[in-house]
This record gives sequence, C-alpha cells and structure tokens, in this order.
Amino acid sequence: MEGTLKSTKSPKFFQSTRVDSCQYVATKNGQTVAVSFPVTKTGYKAPNSWANQKRSSETISHSGATYRVHTDMHAGMPTKPLVPYNPNSYRSRLPSADYVAPYRNASQFEIGDRTACSAKTVFRTSNQSLLVSKNILEGLTNQGIIAEKTKWHKLRTLD
Repeated sequence: MEGTLKSTKSPKFFQSTRVDSCQYVATKNGQTVAVSFPVTKTGYKAPNSWANQKRSSETISHSGATYRVHTDMHAGMPTKPLVPYNPNSYRSRLPSADYVAPYRNASQFEIGDRTACSAKTVFRTSNQSLLVSKNILEGLTNQGIIAEKTKWHKLRTLD
C-alpha cells in the first residue's frame, strides 16, 4: 500500500484501514471528509460530446445563405453592413430601381373608347351569347368552311 494516494494524503489513522470506497480521507477544520474518486463526465458535460466539439467555421448552411432574404444593399450606400467576402455580393452591385413613384395627380385607370361596345351586346347575358338557337354547322362537310364558321361564331359570342 506504500506510495498510493491514500497512504500519502490520508491521516495516520486512516492509512491502515481497508476502506476502498474513496480516493483518500482528508481532515478539514477538525472534520474528516472522504474524497471521492474522479468520475468521468458523460452526456453533454463530456469533453468529446457534440456540444463541446469544434465546429466548422461556416456559421450558416449554403442553402441558407443562398436563399435568404437580402436587404437592399448597393454600392452607393453610406453605411454598408459587414458581410463575408463574396464576389457576387449585393453590397458591390449598383442600385436597382424596384419602385417608380407615380406622378402627382396621375390617374390609375383609363376610360376606354365607348364606341367599341355594340349596342346589341351591351346587355347580353352569358347564356344568350353562348347558347345558339340552331346548329350553324348543319349540312356542312367541308372542313375549311366548318373551321371558318366556328372561328366567326366564337368571335361573335365574345362580343
């Protein structure tokens, strides 16, 4: 037992005992205290756990950096935020005109030409315009004539 931690650090009374459940026995302020064996850390406290491992210098993923919402940075800004070097960085680009302010007192709609509307079709319902009372293709077998009549009919129903 000579040379062990228990025989060198413990008081004389505890050096010859058969107590092996502690590393050694210490006396502090008249109190006898057993010092426990070192316990290897497990879980997140362990030195080689995931939380304590060195990570990559990349702070965000490639897709996260590619598809993130960029602020309106451009080369003419008075104060630009610091970003890692990127040859296609927004802070190196010229400003782009996204929104053009309208002129003052400008109208947002145009009144169309009222003569383009036919007086016959102004109050026609969709049923009246799409429902045909008789078959216009009855008795026709020529494909060219059928095609022209169908085009003319479809154009007239949209009036």
